[in-house]
Amino acid sequence: MAFDFGSSGLGIKNPFKQEGVIRAIGGFITAAIGLYSIFKTTSIIEQDLTQAWIYAIVGLLLLVAGLRRAGKGLFFLFKFFVGRSVPSSLAYNFTQSEADNAKLEAKSRSLAYKGADLESMLMGRKNVTFTEPKGWMGRLVHSIFPKLIFLPYQFRNILQEIVSVLVTTIVAFVAFGLTYFVSSSGLAGEAGHIIIPAFSLLLLIYLVGAWRSSANAVRIDRVKTLQTAGAASLAKVIAFSILFPVIIGFLYQFINGKTNGQATAARLFENVEMFSAWPSLLLLLGLGALTSVLVLYMITVRTKSAKPVTDVSEFRENLQESVHPNEIFINIENIVLANRRYKEIPNRTYRAFDPTLKEESQGKGSFSGELLVETQPEFKPAQVDGAFKSARYASTVVGQVLLVVASLLFFGLADQIGTAIEFVKDLMANPPRTRGSENAVIASLQPIIENGSAIAFTFLSTLFMWQIVLTIGRMLENFSNVFWAELQFDSLLMYMKTDGTFTESKISTGMSIHDSTRSENVVVKSSITPWVVSSRITSSTFATAGSQNIEMPRYVMSMHKNDSELSSIVDEIKGFLRDRENIAGFTNTVDLQHAENILKVNEASRHNPSQLGHTQEEQAAGFLRNEQQQEGEKTD
Repeated sequence: MAFDFGSSGLGIKNPFKQEGVIRAIGGFITAAIGLYSIFKTTSIIEQDLTQAWIYAIVGLLLLVAGLRRAGKGLFFLFKFFVGRSVPSSLAYNFTQSEADNAKLEAKSRSLAYKGADLESMLMGRKNVTFTEPKGWMGRLVHSIFPKLIFLPYQFRNILQEIVSVLVTTIVAFVAFGLTYFVSSSGLAGEAGHIIIPAFSLLLLIYLVGAWRSSANAVRIDRVKTLQTAGAASLAKVIAFSILFPVIIGFLYQFINGKTNGQATAARLFENVEMFSAWPSLLLLLGLGALTSVLVLYMITVRTKSAKPVTDVSEFRENLQESVHPNEIFINIENIVLANRRYKEIPNRTYRAFDPTLKEESQGKGSFSGELLVETQPEFKPAQVDGAFKSARYASTVVGQVLLVVASLLFFGLADQIGTAIEFVKDLMANPPRTRGSENAVIASLQPIIENGSAIAFTFLSTLFMWQIVLTIGRMLENFSNVFWAELQFDSLLMYMKTDGTFTESKISTGMSIHDSTRSENVVVKSSITPWVVSSRITSSTFATAGSQNIEMPRYVMSMHKNDSELSSIVDEIKGFLRDRENIAGFTNTVDLQHAENILKVNEASRHNPSQLGHTQEEQAAGFLRNEQQQEGEKTD
């Protein structure tokens, strides 16, 4: 949508200023960590070139990510350019002066409705915005939170994602319990001690992926409709938890059957520290619970302010007026509704007034016309309490803190990667003995395996902690942005349907033979049956940073009666009909002077003695008229 500047603004301020400051600070801290990693290469480049390169690469990645995040935060602080064409129209706008913007809105898919949908909402006293949830999980969420259906799609998607990932987490732990039961009961054979650590690692990977998917699922610039939330993944987790131990047990028995070195393998791995996923799982559960509490609280507060009213005001009446039908439509569109423009901004026309006149014989006919129009939406600041503001602020701060902590953990991986590389180099330089007696081989391999497992354990722990903290930080960053971005508007939405019939007749004045000035008018007598339905609607949209700052789809949240406003509209229409002039007259003094001069000439000519008197003239004129009529009848 083009930026249409006007000296009279719409009063819409940047809603992202506080969020932008927090994001910018978090981004600059991350960039500072990246710079520290880069500068650290100068102190270790002479001792270990490989480690220096690792610190340089890690530092470069952190610097880019930090500057990008800080730039996004500063972008939120820039001037919020709002033209006179925002927000987006509800449906395609047929107003001629807004033709270019209407095409851009249709191209960007920012239209939430069609004209027929809005007409249906007014006539049917309903709101098609509140669609039923999709999928098994979506219905579960809306059953737990019944009023969630009355919120914009973005909020509904957020809660669906939170509840879905929580249910997925619970089911995953139930699956872990099933796996533990299968392993401990002996169904998996002798591989029970291997199954539990392996399955816990797979469980951790699965849950991190699930939370990461939920974190990226809700973004203002991506989500424009209600998303589907199914439960197919839950069944897969349960089935996998039952099959996994059995498969591992069979593989373990197969390998043992093919090898005869069970005792040797047991001695080699007896002191190996197995990776435990429980610290990472507990961290994920703790941060996930914190995120869920913050989001659920803000959704609950926002739900309390939802008022799903679908009331309208209506006017129906039959009028008998001497007026041409086209003039009724022109007056309503160009005068009555134009007087209700907000800051003189053109109204949004969703169904153009294109009256259809069906003319029949002898000056009779019928007519019909429709109009669907919305006035320019007026910005309506949302009323939120202090607790909601605090929760919104806290979620943004916690999200950025977690992202900074994730940067520190990623920086810590550089040292661990270097340690792993040094271990591999040392192993290649001093390969273990693989020949000789069994005790000699074990003595040579055992310390290598123990050291390697310790390095791998530390690396995996840090890696998973980094991913968990990063995922929850991004989730809070994306979800909290939705609560900052909502904008509400108030406008008049009106639908008018007019049907009727009309007949033509003539009115003549000044028909005496002595009158030099005459007026002959064709009067149209119309029987008009208007049906007007109007409502004061509250609509909601979401702002973004950039050139398309308020161009997301706008949804109708509530519809309220406006009896006094509709009564004023009807009074103006009736006033126009009462003040109509049916007989053409003089509109200026020059025409009156000309008529007076003609009258004087006629009066002077009447005093000529050679002419007939008034009575004789009238009789002669009447005789001639009768003669003409009789001749006309004979001819017929």
